[in-house]
Amino acid sequence: MDRKRLVVAYCRVSTLEQKRRGYGIDIQIRDVTLFAQRLGLFIRRFYKDEAESGVVEDRTAPRRLLKDCQAGRVGTLILPSTDRLSRDVRLAENLFYKFEQAGVEVLIADMPAYNGRDRKDVLIRQIREAIAEENRKDIIERLWKGRQERVRRGLPAGETYRMGLRVMVRRSYG
Repeated sequence: MDRKRLVVAYCRVSTLEQKRRGYGIDIQIRDVTLFAQRLGLFIRRFYKDEAESGVVEDRTAPRRLLKDCQAGRVGTLILPSTDRLSRDVRLAENLFYKFEQAGVEVLIADMPAYNGRDRKDVLIRQIREAIAEENRKDIIERLWKGRQERVRRGLPAGETYRMGLRVMVRRSYG
């Protein structure tokens, strides 16, 4: 079988709430499937991370994906967007480098003209990665300020992300 036709996709949602309510993964699967169909490709496997932060380096699905890429089982990887791979520029670039070393073609559904061999396309991808990283930091800061305000008013800080938020804020700012 032609290695270039072994097409896979990676999708990720970052919160338990998104996982529980089904926000995101189904939409991402639909988007990458439609993108693949427009290119005449069929996705053979989806690697999914649910309730996994894009800044965690050792996630299960990317680890399995890289193993399959390095074993030659993957020819093409489709991402819905660069921020689904990671919201940390260093992590994203490390993964793109490993995909390139394994000979895997990476396609990005929301960048349909993306060509990983063109230096300007790579620059645009890296700019988008930097924007996603900065956006993550803005979200954390807003959530942290909101929780501080709730505590100041004598209310509970909030249930959903309390512990993870503290860890993420410490990583981001200290």
